[in-house]
Amino acid sequence: MMQETSVRPALSRAALAIPAVTALALIAFSGGYGYHRDELYFIVAGQHPAWGYPDQPSFTPMIAALMDFLVPDSMMALRFPAALAAGLTVLFVTLTARELGGTHRAQTLAALATALSGMVLIPGHMLHTTTFDITFTAAVIWLLVKVIRGGNPKLLLAAGAILGVALHNKYLIGAVVASLLLALLLAGPRSLFRTPWLWAGAALAVLIWLPNLLWQYENGWPQLEMAKILSEGNTDRGGPALFLAMQALAIGPLLTPLWLAGLVRLLRTQQFRFLGAAFLILTVALIAGGGSPLYLFGGYPALLAAGALAVDGWLSRAKGNARTAVATTAGVLSAVFILPLALPLVPESQLDRIPVIQMNGLSAEQFGWPELTDTVTKVYDTLPPAQRGTTVIIAENFGEAAALHRYGRTRGLPTVHSGYRGYAAWERPPATARNAILIQPAKSPEPPAWAKKACTNLRYEAEIRNNLGIKNREQGGKIWLCENVTRSWDDLWPEISHMS
Repeated sequence: MMQETSVRPALSRAALAIPAVTALALIAFSGGYGYHRDELYFIVAGQHPAWGYPDQPSFTPMIAALMDFLVPDSMMALRFPAALAAGLTVLFVTLTARELGGTHRAQTLAALATALSGMVLIPGHMLHTTTFDITFTAAVIWLLVKVIRGGNPKLLLAAGAILGVALHNKYLIGAVVASLLLALLLAGPRSLFRTPWLWAGAALAVLIWLPNLLWQYENGWPQLEMAKILSEGNTDRGGPALFLAMQALAIGPLLTPLWLAGLVRLLRTQQFRFLGAAFLILTVALIAGGGSPLYLFGGYPALLAAGALAVDGWLSRAKGNARTAVATTAGVLSAVFILPLALPLVPESQLDRIPVIQMNGLSAEQFGWPELTDTVTKVYDTLPPAQRGTTVIIAENFGEAAALHRYGRTRGLPTVHSGYRGYAAWERPPATARNAILIQPAKSPEPPAWAKKACTNLRYEAEIRNNLGIKNREQGGKIWLCENVTRSWDDLWPEISHMS
């Protein structure tokens, strides 16, 4: 059993208001710009219920499909769960700060720092697996800290249940939990491993996760191939130096002193040293494995909570108002930096002048889908009526396919197919389809290899452009018309299907 080390401070009402304000702000701005490519894909994926998909588990797609079913074609409804999750992340970090012994001011600082971090606002603006992953991770860390401080060890059952559900959303939390357990072994308190509720929680997590594990097994463990693809895609992005430098940008440059102070404080505190050690272990593992810099988000809830305590202590030792002024200025500047990057505050006409797209690559993938649909519609409408009846659309990636599914329903476009990831298993073109409009993104402007061999006539039709000139995956792509396919789609599908 863990022993209670000190009396917990009371909860700060001001701190508890910040998670609500965060969620409300994200809801208020949720309709800006457009759908992200992943959101469009999640809606379609969720309409094909399964315990898993080749590129991710099923939690976020199911949420997306549910919200689109309840309120069709509403970005605000789609992003409502993400806003709530972001608010809960702020709440869990605030509660963790309290468990660490944070005063009212420390709790408020923890809430403000988390609410103004890229970790919360950037994924909180869109429905992403990362959005929920951070929330689940923050909840598990809070419960773990609470138990170690003397809370009821049965709370580890709740932590196990959250972990089991989280593994249906994103596997990354498994790496975070593994780093926490390894850090506990190395730095203690090792007595936690003698608590039967830890093992009961682990068993519950596996039991809840089991359907997805079985799906992976039955489908040949596609996630292993997906992990390899993602790792290879990150190896050429600057190495360890860029990985570490990106942390300042991802969380917020002016919050870097706070979370670094939190890391130092944790490493110097025997009872919670494992939290700092777990962050370092996770960092080394991600760098060695070629992980994205954003994968480290799960390590920050504990650091932000502890950093708030460090800043609170620094302010308490101050004489005069100089340190308070510094902290206030840092908070204001943090907001000025992160809000335009995370939320659709910059007018679309000014995006070429203000470097939002360059600093937040996710935002670039919210533009161009209506224009893509318009261009494909023009190509389709030029075909003779008899040819239209035997024509389908084949998109190179899921963003294009899902966007045409979303925007093309009222344009009279034919069915949309793709061989990319989850799309490959859902539906192939019918045998009666002898022609196809091919959508190729900017990185692959040439028609695919299978089309060069299987199309009797293959010709270029149009270029893909968005009205703002934003450089994203589709800008500058090409549309091709494949006529009189010489092989069946069943025969061609293995060549059309791809994971990267």
